[in-house]
Amino acid sequence: MVLAAITEFDQLGRDAFLKLYGYRPAIGYFLVHDGRRYDSKAIAGVAHRGVDGRPLRPGEFSGGNATVARVLGDLGFEVTKPGQDAEVPALEDLLRKVESLRPALSSTTGERKRHQPLTLLWAIGRAAQGKPRLRRWESTYRELGRLIEEFGIEEERPNPEFPVLWLHHHGLWDLPGHADVPAASGRNAQKWMKEHQPDSGLLPWAYEIVTDREDVRAQIVVRLLSAYFHGVDHNRLLTRIGLDAMSSPASRREAIVERVIRDSLLAEQIKRAHDFHCQICGDRLTLHRGFYAEGAHIRPLGKPHNGPDEPGNLLCLCPNHHVLFDRGMITIQADLTATDTASGASLGGLRVTENHEISQDHLDYHRQVIAKQS
Repeated sequence: MVLAAITEFDQLGRDAFLKLYGYRPAIGYFLVHDGRRYDSKAIAGVAHRGVDGRPLRPGEFSGGNATVARVLGDLGFEVTKPGQDAEVPALEDLLRKVESLRPALSSTTGERKRHQPLTLLWAIGRAAQGKPRLRRWESTYRELGRLIEEFGIEEERPNPEFPVLWLHHHGLWDLPGHADVPAASGRNAQKWMKEHQPDSGLLPWAYEIVTDREDVRAQIVVRLLSAYFHGVDHNRLLTRIGLDAMSSPASRREAIVERVIRDSLLAEQIKRAHDFHCQICGDRLTLHRGFYAEGAHIRPLGKPHNGPDEPGNLLCLCPNHHVLFDRGMITIQADLTATDTASGASLGGLRVTENHEISQDHLDYHRQVIAKQS
């Protein structure tokens, strides 16, 4: 019963789950399961559905240590109390650590090196494909080295030892069985890795999140692409790390004739980052084979607009709003408010996610060029 409530929480997301059942966000008491935190009272109330067929409303019982925490604890679940941190890091910790990468600057170009983000992308690609968390160092060295050579900054040596060691000390990378791990610099670090040949990979809690949470995985991918890979073919990189296998099959829509809609791999990541919810209306279409949305380029690709295929030029929209946006019947203002251009009426604020930053330049182009052509 409790596990079923947890599964529903994961599927809906925290905000939707709490709103659906009328619960407020927890402040002090959280259930910890598989490295994630859940609002304990909401989980307990919804789990009660297994007792008499319906979930409890928030006003029907009290939360806290004497009730919810005790019951969940008796069932074998861990519940944290106010001021007590969970032993296992949560989703927020993963996102925070991704945000706080500190790549060194290239001595040749002055750009931030891509070793750390490429190492994370490589690991995320493995997780998405269901590959083992840990990889022998010989294979990691070879695969990461080639990836950094191909997508790193020109004239920078691959040196995959350094991003692996840095991410280990940053709290994201596992080197099981080794306590004497050196700092991520110098010949001693390279010598240590060569001598010890450690198995390595994402820490278990981080691996589980990027394996199980498709939306979080996509948010991290979009964040890394936006921050570190300007001027890089994102679709080629996504293919290279194995995320091409994660794309949805081509879908078809009836118009005057049937046409095939094929989103780029990058657009697929944008849709997953928004969990396939339209950024204008919030709707998510459910098909027999899963959820459906479309990737909409703000500044169109190809001549005469020559828009780029990059995260800042993409939105996740339902089919109806995609057509209206492409035809200039809807525009997005600088404050991210959607507007009906025919009536001037506001359609409300654009739904956003923290790791998907939308380009104001492309929005301005859409208002000044696309909307005025309609």
